[in-house]
Amino acid sequence: MRPPASARPAGRLGRTIALLGLTAGLLAAAPAAVSAATPGPGDTATGDAAVRGCVRAFDRAVRAYVETTARRDLDGFAALLHPDVTSVFASDGEVLDGKRATVDWLRGFFADDSWTQSFSVAKQTVVGCRTGFVLFDSVYAVPATGTRVPLLIGVSYTYQHGRWLVLQNQDSVGRI
Repeated sequence: MRPPASARPAGRLGRTIALLGLTAGLLAAAPAAVSAATPGPGDTATGDAAVRGCVRAFDRAVRAYVETTARRDLDGFAALLHPDVTSVFASDGEVLDGKRATVDWLRGFFADDSWTQSFSVAKQTVVGCRTGFVLFDSVYAVPATGTRVPLLIGVSYTYQHGRWLVLQNQDSVGRI
């Protein structure tokens, strides 16, 4: 359910808030995207050990999402994205289809250094070496203006070619 228009930030700020959630997640994984989303040396065993390795790799990918966002590391965040990623913004329901559209939007968003964003994991699920999901309780803030927007950010991952990639990122205004 979408919040009433009066509760949603309008225009560019609203899209910025929505992308902030996406960006924070994606950026956090950027530098670590190649290494963090890939199983480490001890993650190559078979059976349960392989699944545990995928879970550890997923944890690293989630950290990379948060860290690349905090650093506004566009290249690092982009490395975490699946080519067919979809991003949905709470502020206006805008949908970005594909990595190129998402990266283009993030370029402007990361160029703005006036905002901050917090990320707290509210839920995290990994299904073997196939899919993963993380729900962040987040706050996007612009200290200079006093803007503070609570967000829930859901990020779905797929495991492909030994890496966790963001397949879908969606935020909604409000807290759990």
